Amino acid sequence: MPLPEVTARLSRLRRMPRSRKRVIFAEGHDLRVLRAIQRIVEEQSAVPIVVGHEKDICRRIAEANIGLRAGHDLEVVEPAGEFEFFDQWLAYSSAQQLRWSVPDLPLFIRDSRNTASAARLVDGSRADCVICGTSGEFPWHFVQLKEILASLQRRTTGTLHLLFANERLLCLSDVLIEGAANPSQLAEIAIAAAQHVSLIGARPRIALCLDRCGKDISSQGDRLRAAAQIVKTIAADMDVEGPVALTDAIGAMDGSGRTQMRSTPYNVLVFSRSGIAATVRDVLRSTSDWSEVGPFLLGTANRAHIVTPEISSEALVDMAAFAGRHLDGSNSSVG
Repeated sequence: MPLPEVTARLSRLRRMPRSRKRVIFAEGHDLRVLRAIQRIVEEQSAVPIVVGHEKDICRRIAEANIGLRAGHDLEVVEPAGEFEFFDQWLAYSSAQQLRWSVPDLPLFIRDSRNTASAARLVDGSRADCVICGTSGEFPWHFVQLKEILASLQRRTTGTLHLLFANERLLCLSDVLIEGAANPSQLAEIAIAAAQHVSLIGARPRIALCLDRCGKDISSQGDRLRAAAQIVKTIAADMDVEGPVALTDAIGAMDGSGRTQMRSTPYNVLVFSRSGIAATVRDVLRSTSDWSEVGPFLLGTANRAHIVTPEISSEALVDMAAFAGRHLDGSNSSVG
């Protein structure tokens, strides 16, 4: 799908009247979030909610001269006091389990419980989706979402990076589990990634990629072949191949570092170990002019996403256009 068509599709997603779902941003004090909400309000593409202390948020809006009115343009929800003890326990136990060094636990809890508060609103159907991660560490956001959102307990979770450059769409996905994924988990992530790609109007063509840094090349190839067969059984019309070498999946690079279009039919690359998608994404963005929407968190039925701290306000607007929509393309708005 040519890049102008993808961009136009993103714009239409933001402006479709039925996309007025309730999007809750966990870091309501972040200026990028507030500027993204200003654009969302102007386009009337969603109903924005933020978690934070209303006095602090109003002060930031005034200092930055952002044209928003709390209670009118956006709803402000303060972290629920009745869950404070549970959040303290969750923060402490998670820090112990993940071996984090937390010098000031009360400060850590105060600055980190917004994601849990936002997830509770989604779980209670007061909001359709949560976007978090503009500050803080990915594992802590993920711990809170996994604890509160039931869908994360029942599904294989993964990440999805949507990259755009030179008239090309390239989607990178992997799993969020310990060790290597089994064929069923790989198939679930591949189908979830394909559903997100279909949402912007592109036809997914999936490559289940070999990780040549691993020590299990032979068994990995068997798992990828089995995963491809599972995908074809579940979705017979889906284009999927595995195993595929990463160089074949991405295509050749010219001398300037730009990705050529000539040699690969794939636009969805799925990896069997956690962290590989982000690594490939970092390499591509450091050597060429790829832009990104995401990352998306797979396995939440599109109800929760953890972005990266370097995300821009423009990318947050695009994330809000995606988040909360049914992956069949229909709206998931509550109420």
